[in-house]
Amino acid sequence: MSQGIRLGIIGAGPTGKAHAAGAKEAGFRLAGVADRIPDRLSALSAEFKFARSVSDAEELIRDPGLDALSICLPTHLHASAAIPALRSGKHVLIEMPPAPTSKDAKAIARAAEKSGKTVLYAAVRRFGSAEQSVKQAIDKGYAGKIYHARATWLRTRGVPKGTGWYWDKSRSGGGAGVDLGLAMIDLLIHLIGSDVTHVSGVGHACVTGLPVEEFAHCLLRFESGASAEVSVSWAMNQVPSQAGTTCRIHADAAALDLYTPQGPVIYRGFDNDGRCKPTPMKQPRWAGYPALFRHFKECIQGKTRPLVGPDNGIKLMQLSEALYKSIETGKTIEIKRKTDTDEKP
Repeated sequence: MSQGIRLGIIGAGPTGKAHAAGAKEAGFRLAGVADRIPDRLSALSAEFKFARSVSDAEELIRDPGLDALSICLPTHLHASAAIPALRSGKHVLIEMPPAPTSKDAKAIARAAEKSGKTVLYAAVRRFGSAEQSVKQAIDKGYAGKIYHARATWLRTRGVPKGTGWYWDKSRSGGGAGVDLGLAMIDLLIHLIGSDVTHVSGVGHACVTGLPVEEFAHCLLRFESGASAEVSVSWAMNQVPSQAGTTCRIHADAAALDLYTPQGPVIYRGFDNDGRCKPTPMKQPRWAGYPALFRHFKECIQGKTRPLVGPDNGIKLMQLSEALYKSIETGKTIEIKRKTDTDEKP
């Protein structure tokens, strides 16, 4: 690998393009791309000058000339691509959400354990510039102990197009809750530094009439004692200024606002009247997909462990299943922390 890690990308859609750009900037060799849609395949191959382009992903999975694969496929195809790739000796980066079910995530984890290769889930929000700055401030103790957080990702009319798989729970795992909500929940797990123990959620499909929820809201309780509110939507009748992404952290020594026109801001020095000093935070050079792929490279090289690896994938899917159980039953669901990979497939 002295001349660069040879990467193949399975899926040449918008996500595959983002992966290609990030991998190129991080120093990967773009050695192969696969997609069944000819126009999409040829466009991405030409733009990034892939060494090889094929219609059948199996050709890349079996290719001994590749060191790693980036899987940018619909959620229900993640395991069927990742497991044989691991068996063939390749490191694997998998788009979020990890899989439709925790059973699939456990199968990926077992394959990773047997192969000894890296599995990294593409939780790209953890690698955003604002997110990295805020995480650093929290880890340095500037905020104190976090007790609550609020996060939203609200689209007014932003239902994913795809081929219809987004709206089929058996293939996607759910609607906006798993598509957008799981990414925001994962970010809060990362920032708070604690796992979720209980979830209570609701879901609605009032605007689109989709068979899965277009809007989801949940309350979370963490092992640390912190709480959080998360709201996400593909489609929602809302005040225009409400659309977009927010994430606010409330701690006993400070408050942090990730997404402002000035970038991430920390508020400290609260007096008895609630007045405080806002301080914009310095942001890192490496962010987004380039930062994600830089981390993937370091994992492959044995310099660090995956920030969101196989066990995290299992936990996230168990959390997602608990959310949907809460939506269906109207009850608060306790999340069991079982993540073993020794179960039979």
